[in-house]
Amino acid sequence: MNNRPQAARVLRWSLRSFGSVDLLAMAAAAMPDEWLRTGHALCGLGEFPEGPLPVYLARSASMLYAFHGAVLWCLSMDVRRYRPVIRFIAAGTVLFGAVLVLVDLSSGIPLWWTLMEGPVFAATGLWALFWTSRLNPLEDPH
Repeated sequence: MNNRPQAARVLRWSLRSFGSVDLLAMAAAAMPDEWLRTGHALCGLGEFPEGPLPVYLARSASMLYAFHGAVLWCLSMDVRRYRPVIRFIAAGTVLFGAVLVLVDLSSGIPLWWTLMEGPVFAATGLWALFWTSRLNPLEDPH
């Protein structure tokens, strides 16, 4: 049984789903500072630090997540053509997820956050690697 069309379909919709979740981070980049402070406290992180650097870091990290989501959407448009790039990003995502766990553990982030961020991020990379391995790569026309 040939599951290559299924692999392309699953990968396409997976990238779009993961990308859509990442695109939600645009809200944090645009929300008022007071909302950032409130969200910080609601997550159990205490009082949001004063100064321009914490706001800059929160907003720029949010935009990087959103940009990552936009890239995933772009790649989902032709998963066979972009297979090498998808594999590269997926492998990087697995590594990034592992590093996030170490960063979270060393910075005192709550355990629920640590468990929901790094391992989930790494799992999405493993998922994409699994499905890209089932794609039929483009044949070289030369």
